[in-house]
Amino acid sequence: MTLLSTNPALEESLPTTTTDPDRLNTERDNDLCLNLPAWVEQLRDDWGEPLGVPEWDDVDSYRQKNGWQGRDLVHDHHAPVRVLEYFVQYGSGIITDNNTCISSKGGVDTTLTGICHFTPRAESHKGFCHGGSMTGLMDDVIGWCAFLTTGTCRPWTGFTVQVNTSLKKPIRVDSFLLVKAKITKVERRKVSVTAELIDPANNNSAVHALGEGLVVLNKGVLPEQQQQPATHKA
Repeated sequence: MTLLSTNPALEESLPTTTTDPDRLNTERDNDLCLNLPAWVEQLRDDWGEPLGVPEWDDVDSYRQKNGWQGRDLVHDHHAPVRVLEYFVQYGSGIITDNNTCISSKGGVDTTLTGICHFTPRAESHKGFCHGGSMTGLMDDVIGWCAFLTTGTCRPWTGFTVQVNTSLKKPIRVDSFLLVKAKITKVERRKVSVTAELIDPANNNSAVHALGEGLVVLNKGVLPEQQQQPATHKA
């Protein structure tokens, strides 16, 4: 399967690299067209709706006009480990202390699934990716999953205060893997999230990393007395 990008904000002077014996492509061409593993097409219909925000894609205009000084660490086309696409499935909603529904979707069981590419730029040990590329990815997916708590994507409405990551298996450079995060508990402004990084090509048996995180939402995002009636059951 081929993923086509619409990002025009790549430098014109990038070096030429060989990706095929019969043809030379610039690094820009490589970023615009990636051959994805078969599991992406086989599984993507089960991941929910695509999630996108302008600061991931429109790097030359939106980011500069809105105060960013650089490019996104995980979503930029030249990121060492890059999330190609996120998909969201929302939970069944949020109930307040007085049993009032403040959102018909979101909350516990909201799940964010991503296709990620561990590029050669993430290399540490010969042929393998740096452990920091895995932990950085976990931070990203946990944070963005928490931004979905209200049943809609509300970027930058909170901050990650804790990420615990267990690195289970090394990742070879140029690997495509699946990352998934799920909200397990919402307690007032605190959102607990679990995450995993797996290789679906091995029937999900290859677990490369597991993570747990805590995100604190900004005041006013949810009612202060809000609570979930239950937490996620594994």
